[in-house]
Amino acid sequence: MVHQHVHFGGTLFVDGHRHLLFWELLEPQAGPSRVSLIVRSLLAADLAPGSRRSYMNDLRSFCDYVLLRPNIPGSEVTVANKYGPIAPTFTKYDVPIHAQDRPLKSRYALTAGLRDDFYEFLRTTYLPNHPLPHVAARNYTAIVLQAETGARISELLAIRSGGGSSDIDSVNGRVRLFGKAKAYSGKRIRWVPLTPLATEVLNVFKSVFRPMFSRSFESTYLFLSKDGMRLKNFQYQSAFRKIIEMARQCGLRVPEDLRTHDLRRTFATIELERNPLAYRKLLKRLGHSYPSSIAPYIVVADDDVEEEQGDLIDMFVDPHIEKQGGKRCQ
Repeated sequence: MVHQHVHFGGTLFVDGHRHLLFWELLEPQAGPSRVSLIVRSLLAADLAPGSRRSYMNDLRSFCDYVLLRPNIPGSEVTVANKYGPIAPTFTKYDVPIHAQDRPLKSRYALTAGLRDDFYEFLRTTYLPNHPLPHVAARNYTAIVLQAETGARISELLAIRSGGGSSDIDSVNGRVRLFGKAKAYSGKRIRWVPLTPLATEVLNVFKSVFRPMFSRSFESTYLFLSKDGMRLKNFQYQSAFRKIIEMARQCGLRVPEDLRTHDLRRTFATIELERNPLAYRKLLKRLGHSYPSSIAPYIVVADDDVEEEQGDLIDMFVDPHIEKQGGKRCQ
């Protein structure tokens, strides 16, 4: 971090530095460079991306506040009258929402071929070898549904499948997702179309495997834990990590630290590669309002991985069908 802090005073420190006076931040000439220095120091700091954005938004809000209320506290004299003119030096364009700053964790997007190979591993290896078939089917369905719709984990685990509150529209082939809430309002709701694969996998899970879970007052949720309660984020994450470890042991070329959120990036990247002109449509399907918000979800895929297509719908329905040229991990 730079040795600058927005402050009303000008105390000089032992090392020769002092606080940055707030009107210096708003000087029309030198203010923008000072703002830029603070922003660069925040981007270089070892902070979570959300923390960086929060600090920079706080700084921008402070600048806006001073410009709207320019009187010096306890006085009728304005800052401009005493220290010189002030002007906006920090705008929303300096820090776009979800700016692509340096991530603390690696981000991945599977190619279409590697994604399909992952599906193949889940169907032919993970499902048959799991001691609890309904739990394995739940994890498989959750992974497919997230990778085929781009849902956030919170949205995925909030899907209801029973009664009048069902979020699955089988007639129109779509699912309702409850996105992040806007300020002073409820969650943003959107309908996302289901691919043929997601539809088939979802239907099989609902009709065959989901009734095997214990029933509770939370049984209306699509994805349940062993005790019939709504599946928690950490439970899904834990199961996913074990699946990735098993997949790598079977020779599948998936990153060791692949996370569930990377399935959302996989969806976004593949969709944009398939149809580069559908940027706005993809933005809507991901549940974002600003074009810059989509940047963290677009990852260059590994071109060295062979892109293979497989009919995974038939594979899921008929466990005896094997992918041509595929291998089983015993």
